[in-house]
Amino acid sequence: MHIRESFAEAEACHHGGRIRAEAAKRSLAQEDLLDYSANINPLGHPPLEDLILREMKKIGHYPDNDYVAYRRSCARFVGVDPENVVPGNGSSELMRLFAEALIEEGERVLIPTPTFGEYEAQSRLFGAEVVHVPQGIREPKSPKDFLDDALLRGAKAAFICNPNNPTGILLPRSEVAELAERCERAETFLFVDEAFIELSDPDQSVAAMAPEMEHLFVVRSLTKSFGVPGIRLGFGVAGDELAEVMNRTRLPWSISSLASAAGAHLLAQESHLVESRRVIKEEIRWLTCELKRLGLDPIESSVNFILVGVVGAGIRSSELVKLMEVERVLVRDCRSFGLGEDYIRLAVRRREENERMIGALEKVLGWRG
Repeated sequence: MHIRESFAEAEACHHGGRIRAEAAKRSLAQEDLLDYSANINPLGHPPLEDLILREMKKIGHYPDNDYVAYRRSCARFVGVDPENVVPGNGSSELMRLFAEALIEEGERVLIPTPTFGEYEAQSRLFGAEVVHVPQGIREPKSPKDFLDDALLRGAKAAFICNPNNPTGILLPRSEVAELAERCERAETFLFVDEAFIELSDPDQSVAAMAPEMEHLFVVRSLTKSFGVPGIRLGFGVAGDELAEVMNRTRLPWSISSLASAAGAHLLAQESHLVESRRVIKEEIRWLTCELKRLGLDPIESSVNFILVGVVGAGIRSSELVKLMEVERVLVRDCRSFGLGEDYIRLAVRRREENERMIGALEKVLGWRG
């Protein structure tokens, strides 16, 4: 087969959230497993059943490919004009669209590490030369400390995740804005992934400044913030020209009418996000204390997941993942983030579930008080 070389050499990016596959493999109901490998809002989603039933009556028609109602809701949510919104079938589609629209074969892309693997996977599909830039794990660093002007000038694009996955580090808005301005001067496109910012501190978002920039693309995900991973839905914010290019080149009808209607409804549920952030902060504090009690090393997090060092407990991450599966708890092995066998990542869930997960860890680690 004569296919594009970059596609032939592409490697799969590993993800958490494989509860359906794991349940089927073990002939279990999904409810029999606790999924701590996917970072979803611990409060789940606001009620959607009535809306979905109403929209079912309309599925004999194509969705509105301009997604006018959904884009208006997105625009109100982040304080921009609808023309600056690019709707997407989850943030993953928007990453693909960004790479496909902007990256030519052989162009350099900067990716601070450790971080979400799809940035590299999507960039390599279109022939990018990927440069990994270490950004640290424990102590927040300013982007100017690892993405200096010389690096930016030699790159077509740079990616940054805020809060970062898997470390949970949240950069202040001022520092990301300063990076965006330096990228603008260097004519380097900057992809800012804010998939988790609504579950952390939305005041640190740079989405509202994107319409004034030519090289900034900011992505948000409803999947994580509103607890709807079964509905693939997100959006990007960009300046007029970049948004027009992306809206012209995105796949037609990539968002179902059910999903776009759900999105417009969810974006009006601000109180759900406020309560979610309160619960997440409370559970992070509780989980951090419990994990330390078990001899593990949780990294300080600002969002609904915790990176946990396992070396002090005398166990490798791959072994711990398998032992937790026996206890019907799924956790994320962080080898795919380039962190070797030293770390796992745990979601933050409700107290009852968190207590069950800690109980499974106690059993697996043979902890004795």
